[in-house]
Amino acid sequence: MSDRNEELRGLDAVLQELRHARHGLYGPLVRERFLDGLPDGVTPTGYRVLRFVEASSPPPPTVSDIAALLLSDRARAVRVVDRLAAAGLVTRVRDTVDRRIRRVALTDTGRRHVALAAARRTRLLGEAVADWPDEDLARLTDYLERLNASVARHPPVGYALDARKFRSSR
Repeated sequence: MSDRNEELRGLDAVLQELRHARHGLYGPLVRERFLDGLPDGVTPTGYRVLRFVEASSPPPPTVSDIAALLLSDRARAVRVVDRLAAAGLVTRVRDTVDRRIRRVALTDTGRRHVALAAARRTRLLGEAVADWPDEDLARLTDYLERLNASVARHPPVGYALDARKFRSSR
């Protein structure tokens, strides 16, 4: 086995730990702190949809776009959107070009909650890297931007993705 394959497995393991470990950046403990303050019933999936709607606009995404994000069927996406709409965070709007198409847009309340959650996320990141030198933080950011760009250049077959839409603002 090559050293590169070993390094790639190590990278994958680190990314998995970051995403799923109990104390990882997106693990259950941090996610609980992070989602605190969103309306009751907003799950991590719901928050992911809110961020997607924010990043996709304009135009807002369709429920089919949301289903593709969630790697699920349209029925599940409809249920998630229904819960977010009931919480007053999103609304369904008609497409301006094709009136048959319904899109999912953030409400003003939804925008406020996404902004508050982004501030909490930034604060949690700040706490996690508080003892890092600025140069290390800048280097990590550069590497992650480079990784995102590389991944965006290799989307699944038949999937068109504009990576610029999903870059977080710094």
